[in-house]
Amino acid sequence: MSPIAPASGRTMRALPAFLLALAVRGAVAGAPTYRWRDADTGEWLVCGQCPPGTFMQRPCRRDGPTTCGACPQRHYTQFWNYLERCRYCNVICGEHEEETRPCAATHNRACRCVPGFFAHAGFCLEHAPCPPGAGVVAPGTPSQNTQCQPCPPGTFSANSSRSEPCQPHRNCTALGLALNVPGSPFRDALCTSCSGFPLSTSGPGRPGPEECERALVDFVAFQDIALKRLQRLQQALAGPGARSPVSPREGRAALQQKLWQQLTELREAQPGALAARLLRALHVARLPGLERTVRAHFLQDP
Repeated sequence: MSPIAPASGRTMRALPAFLLALAVRGAVAGAPTYRWRDADTGEWLVCGQCPPGTFMQRPCRRDGPTTCGACPQRHYTQFWNYLERCRYCNVICGEHEEETRPCAATHNRACRCVPGFFAHAGFCLEHAPCPPGAGVVAPGTPSQNTQCQPCPPGTFSANSSRSEPCQPHRNCTALGLALNVPGSPFRDALCTSCSGFPLSTSGPGRPGPEECERALVDFVAFQDIALKRLQRLQQALAGPGARSPVSPREGRAALQQKLWQQLTELREAQPGALAARLLRALHVARLPGLERTVRAHFLQDP
């Protein structure tokens, strides 16, 4: 017996076209079936279904299989079927969507939200940023919003962000500095080289008044005290009759930042005079506890 010759390249290339033509002419053997009653004879027949990408042009007969036809342009069938017409590609990409799969004979068009948006209730919504005090644990995807969590102890997030996780607080000791203001979930720890040195004098190995005044500004502005007390100090620094430029509804962070700006402007306007001006304001604002803390921390001789 002579060996069977391998199929030529031309024959192999023609095979897919042959299979497609076979599917269009009739249901493939072994395909899913359906029961159909011949209207002419009243006989119940078991007919083969048509493959994806085609539809039923004519049911099977006693003398022949189901006749299938190819779906026209912009129409499809996704599964084996005995539909009398293909389905229309009715998915239209909407606002903030992009096409991920074009309409084809075997499937409808598919869309997804563009980068920066996620699908919710039939719309593409913009990814929400995590607020200050919370970090990103999972960036947003086309199907999910940004996932946030409150910053755990020892970490912070100072800004709104769609990508930044909570960051660890600065280690003042590792930097050769002293801790001036502990960190919070909203702010990094603040370090200084002035801790333990008097504000009123300077000398070899000691920081000068400018560095100590900066430390004093940070220390007072970011004290963890009641908002009403911070507001009283802000008004005392601004002078009699001054209105608070920040509403209490804006929260602690906004009030502390504004107080920090006030103290910084006073420091820059009159170098060396900040301590006296601040102590007077603390007295006017009726904050004796904070006044004693400032004196003990900055103004006592070592």
